[in-house]
Amino acid sequence: MLHTIQDAVKQLLPAKKKVNSTSGWISFNAPCCHHNGESMDTRSRGGLVANSGGSISYHCFNCQFKTSYVPGRHLTYKFRKFLSWLGADDNTVKRLVIDAIRIKDLVEPEKLIEAEEAEPIAFKARTLPYGAVEWDKLVPYYDLKDWADSDEFAAAVRYVHTRKIDLTKYKFYSTEEEQYNLHKRVIIPCLWKNEIIGYTARAFHDNVKPKYHANYESNYVFNTDKQLTTSKFVIVVEGTFDAMAVDGVAILGNECSEIQADIIDSLGKEVIVVPDFDIGIDERNGRKKWSGSRLIEQAVEYGWTVSFPIWHETCKDVSSAVETYGKLFVLKSILAGKESSKLKIELLTKRMYN
Repeated sequence: MLHTIQDAVKQLLPAKKKVNSTSGWISFNAPCCHHNGESMDTRSRGGLVANSGGSISYHCFNCQFKTSYVPGRHLTYKFRKFLSWLGADDNTVKRLVIDAIRIKDLVEPEKLIEAEEAEPIAFKARTLPYGAVEWDKLVPYYDLKDWADSDEFAAAVRYVHTRKIDLTKYKFYSTEEEQYNLHKRVIIPCLWKNEIIGYTARAFHDNVKPKYHANYESNYVFNTDKQLTTSKFVIVVEGTFDAMAVDGVAILGNECSEIQADIIDSLGKEVIVVPDFDIGIDERNGRKKWSGSRLIEQAVEYGWTVSFPIWHETCKDVSSAVETYGKLFVLKSILAGKESSKLKIELLTKRMYN
């Protein structure tokens, strides 16, 4: 089964190709060039090599596009694009994505090699705001039974409590630093491989603007460290509190970059996207606008499922749904409301504007 992906790619190659018997490289007209701003390749500048262990590498010597697959790894977004450029339909790509996940269970971690193109995704360590202290260390100094309105720490804890977040699972910080109104914000650490690489800070007073102040590198995906290896799916949402409410991951906005998509796919689980459902009005034309529609478009492009839970008409996001209905009901409704058909997703999206 280790050669499943490799065999599928070989079957998709054009009939006109040249095989170098010495190096093993297969040359053919590159299917990627006109997708990357170059003219159609007619000089066989696309090169592919298949190795004995089931891995496969592709490199275009014209537009410099390259991608690869190694048994035990997921199919990256770039590799899936390559498959589609070779002529694979959506069903074939989805099948190979599932095959890659199955193969992952057969490969021993210590024998897993890195793909040639792979550049390990990393984020630089960043410190939390000056004077930030973890709540567990602050508790002994406060009598939280009083819930004094004048106490900012008590107000911060109360805010998180109303959001129905499990305080035993997630860490929060507070600071007396007044720059950016940080003393009036709940500080949420951003972790990557158990290292703090930044933070996002949410105001717990309505009069503090903007609601969020953040400091982390782009392309970061929040809460990947909390994903269980035994889970069959991962829920992708927009905001940090949405992610913590259902133990999912957050892209920290309504657009998902290719790097973020690769991070999410690398978890090796079924991806279920739940966008925010707040519908606004475009002041320019008076029509309805929905920022979540962009994330849905990308989910379809990445081959992910999208959920339209039963509560989407009454709650604007996952976090508010958990506050209203509870975590168990929300999770169950997300699974019940998921769709993988591109046509059905498009129809449900259109209904949001009616």
